[in-house]
Amino acid sequence: MKLTPFGKLFLALIVLAVVGFVVFKRYGDNLRQWAGASSGGEGGTTTKAEPVGKDDFKDLQQQGLEDAPRDGKLALNPSASPNNATAPVGSGTLNRPLKVAINTWAGHAPGIVANGGLEPGSPASLYKKKYGLDVQFILIEDPVAKLNAFIKGEIDIMWDTVDSYANEASRLAEQNLQAKAILQEDWSRGGDGIVAIKSIKSIEDLRGKKVATTKYTPSHFLLLYLMSQSGLTPEQRTEVEKNLVFTAEAPLAAAAFKAKQVDAAVTWEPDLSGAVAARGDEAHILVSTTAATHVIADTLVARQQLIDTAPKSVQAFVAGWFDGIAVMSEDPQGANQIVGQALKLGPDDVSGMLSGLKLTPFADNAQFFGLSGPKAYANTLFNSAFIIWRKKGVVSKAVDAKDWFDGRFVNALSDQYQGQKVQEAFVFKEKPKVTDRAIVNKSLSIHFTTGSDEIMPGSYFTLDSLGETMLAFGNTYLQVEGNTDARGSATANKTLSQRRAEAVRGYLVKNFGIPEARFVAVGRGAENPVASNATEDGRALNRRTDIRVVLNTQE
Repeated sequence: MKLTPFGKLFLALIVLAVVGFVVFKRYGDNLRQWAGASSGGEGGTTTKAEPVGKDDFKDLQQQGLEDAPRDGKLALNPSASPNNATAPVGSGTLNRPLKVAINTWAGHAPGIVANGGLEPGSPASLYKKKYGLDVQFILIEDPVAKLNAFIKGEIDIMWDTVDSYANEASRLAEQNLQAKAILQEDWSRGGDGIVAIKSIKSIEDLRGKKVATTKYTPSHFLLLYLMSQSGLTPEQRTEVEKNLVFTAEAPLAAAAFKAKQVDAAVTWEPDLSGAVAARGDEAHILVSTTAATHVIADTLVARQQLIDTAPKSVQAFVAGWFDGIAVMSEDPQGANQIVGQALKLGPDDVSGMLSGLKLTPFADNAQFFGLSGPKAYANTLFNSAFIIWRKKGVVSKAVDAKDWFDGRFVNALSDQYQGQKVQEAFVFKEKPKVTDRAIVNKSLSIHFTTGSDEIMPGSYFTLDSLGETMLAFGNTYLQVEGNTDARGSATANKTLSQRRAEAVRGYLVKNFGIPEARFVAVGRGAENPVASNATEDGRALNRRTDIRVVLNTQE
């Protein structure tokens, strides 16, 4: 039978359809990816909560954060500093009171003291007398209400924690709104932490336990961050997260622990101490920001419109804030009285709150914004928080710290504070014992040149991650234990493992400015195997570096 032209065309269309179907079924995902679409389902994307691990923070390098300096020069050149630090401030001013949203938290004390209270017009206001600036502090306790007021322009500056700011910045970006953090208020120093039954001795021990916290709060972030730094595997972190008990407020997490409904709770003071007292000898504080000193930071965030139109007023606000810290140092009782009256707290309540934080004057702010020190704490914390919230499906719009912090208002005061240094209350005297409790235990694969203590470049990221852990846990010791397999002389193995442990210590001291007094370097040789030395796989497991983060018990 002879096909007509129409029949030939029809047959050709059938063949093309079959070939197209086969190609689509086999290569459809690749074609969609090539075309710029996602294979994640309807709408192009799917959001799924995932466990957070150390490897997730590799993205920080891709987001413009460099590795730690390898030449030991820790002070950054201000001309190359991040966060817009060297841009000119500008001369525009406000012709009305500056409206600043705060909550009932003593971290806001310097501004309240500098203003002589919440309202503008106080005869004692340094803001008015010294800078000609009227400031109105507005109490907004609810974070949602605060963010809404900020979006509407009802307030100029809002309180935030850096971890929460990463979430809120993404929400602002979704509405094409821009803001900048202009000032660090404080570091949490004991105000936040985890209370647990005494059988839970480390972060790794949370596996298989019920832990209470409040979703998407600094408490939740603290828990997720600590787990990401721990020795828990991704599967084990997922297990812990499945057992989380979420409460509406942080005090309710403490209440669940008091009622013996959970094994641990993440909360803040005074509920943290209250939960320990309620359970007596069977409870303790597993870890708090007394040890994890650089994880929870309070900051003040300004609307971009304010920064663009009235930068001189923003500069005056930051300068007056630092003046307020100086006044508090000179007259703590008088300052506590002013803050107590403003926040409707007793002076002892104010003093108690202040004991759980560290106010951050110029030197700390310079470190926070990356004007000094090994890196900008602000950028590392913000980007780490964004990664965590993205993994949890909380945020969708990508944001980067370099676009959401403005260090020029701090940098402009550098001449005034040239001699000021970061002051810390903790000291390191007695080295930890082997029996001392470690809050984090993990093994790392750090590669050395064969038979030597020379660290191979491929291990730099692992060591830089460890350095960041030590910066975050500023009031702890790090015990570095070098281990080998059983091949070769026992004496030679022990000597080599000691040298390698010391090489890890030396790297962190040089590149992160961590005091040598915070380290204990131990060479174990082959005496502490975790697998059989009879197989190559077992020997590979035994060639490792064990890390123990130990609390500094010095009061």
